[in-house]
Parts: sequence; structure tokens; C-alpha cells
Amino acid sequence: MLSQQQLEALVSENETLRVQLNDLNYMVSLREEELALLKEEAAAAAELRSLLAVELDAQQKMQDHLGKQQRQYNGAVEREQELEQELTDAVRLLQQYNELAQQYNHTHAQLSDVQDQLAEMNKRNLLLEQIAGRIGEMESMLANIQMERDALRDKITILENNSNQADL
Repeated sequence: MLSQQQLEALVSENETLRVQLNDLNYMVSLREEELALLKEEAAAAAELRSLLAVELDAQQKMQDHLGKQQRQYNGAVEREQELEQELTDAVRLLQQYNELAQQYNHTHAQLSDVQDQLAEMNKRNLLLEQIAGRIGEMESMLANIQMERDALRDKITILENNSNQADL
């Protein structure tokens, strides 16, 4: 068997080993706690990566949506500009139409005035033709009267001559 000294050495060594074992157990428990914390951090990091991936996907979808909205906005702005141009053209056409309508009314009034003047001139021409016809008739009557007068003068002269010769 073992001597007292050996037993004390074994007990002392056993105590030392027990202290070392306790220290090692403590260190293992610390390492296990660290490992648990690291696992939690790894899980949290994985969860954050997952959340980040979801957020990136959501951000990508949002950017796609914003891009679509921007294209729609740009299309709407372009259409608005086209409509404004069409409206400007319509206003310009309306102004031209109004100007043409005014010109037409003015020209129509002038035409009416010219037609009235033409009708008046036609009346005057008809009257002048009637007067000219009457003048022609009167000139013809005057010529006939002058011829009758001349014929009567000639007859008077002849009668006077015959009467003078008879008196002689």
C-alpha cells in the first residue's frame, strides 16, 4: 500500500488536479458561453443577412416601382406638353378662324355694297337707255318737224313767188 507521504502527495496532486479540473470546467463553461454567444451572434447575423436580403429585395422592388412611376410621369409630362401644343395650335386656329370670319363678313359687306351699287347702276343705265330712247324719238320727231317746217317754208316761198308773179 501506499505510504502516508505518497497518499498525501496523491491527495495534494488530486487537489491540484481538482483545482485544475475546476479551472478547466470554468474555462469550458466560459468557452461554452462564448460559443453560445457566438452562435447567437451568428444566428443574429444570419437573421440580419436575411433581413438585409429582404430589405434589398424590397428596395429593388421599390426602385423598379419608382422607375416605372418615373417613366409614367415622364410619359404624362410628355403627353401634357403634347396637349398644351395641341391647345396652343387650337387657339391659333381659332384666332385664324375668327380673323377669316371677320374678313369674310367684311368682304360679304363689301360684296353687298357692290351689288347694291351695281343694282343702282343697272337702274340708272335702264333709265338712261329709256331717256336715250326718248331722246332718239324726240330727235326723230324734231327732224320730222324740221322737214315739215322746211317743206312748209318751201311751199310758202313757192306760194309767195306765185302770188308775187300774179301780182305782177
